[in-house]
Amino acid sequence: MSGTHVIDTALIVTAHPVENSLSHTLAARIAARLREQGTQVEIADLHAEAFTPAMQRADLALYHGDASALPADILREQQRVERADMLVFVFPVYWWSVPGLLKGWFDRVLTLNWAYKVAEDGRIVGNLRDVPVRLIATGGSDLTGFDKHGYSTAIHTQLVEGVFGFCGLKNVRLDILYQADTASSEQIDDFLHNLESVM
Repeated sequence: MSGTHVIDTALIVTAHPVENSLSHTLAARIAARLREQGTQVEIADLHAEAFTPAMQRADLALYHGDASALPADILREQQRVERADMLVFVFPVYWWSVPGLLKGWFDRVLTLNWAYKVAEDGRIVGNLRDVPVRLIATGGSDLTGFDKHGYSTAIHTQLVEGVFGFCGLKNVRLDILYQADTASSEQIDDFLHNLESVM
């Protein structure tokens, strides 16, 4: 976790309901490694904080141009993102995508005129500060299973391009710990070790 850029602050977002899950274990170990390097780490545990993922009336009003409609919980999440020099998302893969809780975080937090805007010529322009984004996923299948029906490409397209690229973030990397349900401690250690060069 020693990239060429200086990371003063990192935001780690988790979306798993079980405190001792592999997702939380990975998040805690990544946080510890970053802290060893002097990085200040904030963890947003969306389950523990009872984040509401469903779009609200105020969210839609905001999308339609009512800037006064920004909900307090979304302002808090946006401020967390603004403070961070790196964004790390740690989550299990559900049905070849992110859990509904994290999808709802994307839906509600990445708002029009904050995460992206419409230019005068009608183009969509990313609006976020271009900080590194690391997507750390755990998957029950192996790489062959992900590739078999194009799921690896689909996840990459959805997240790397469709969410973060849309918001102007270019340094985005997706790493999946495959066969996570049966991964040994050595396999988990190897996975984390391989992440160090890109964190």
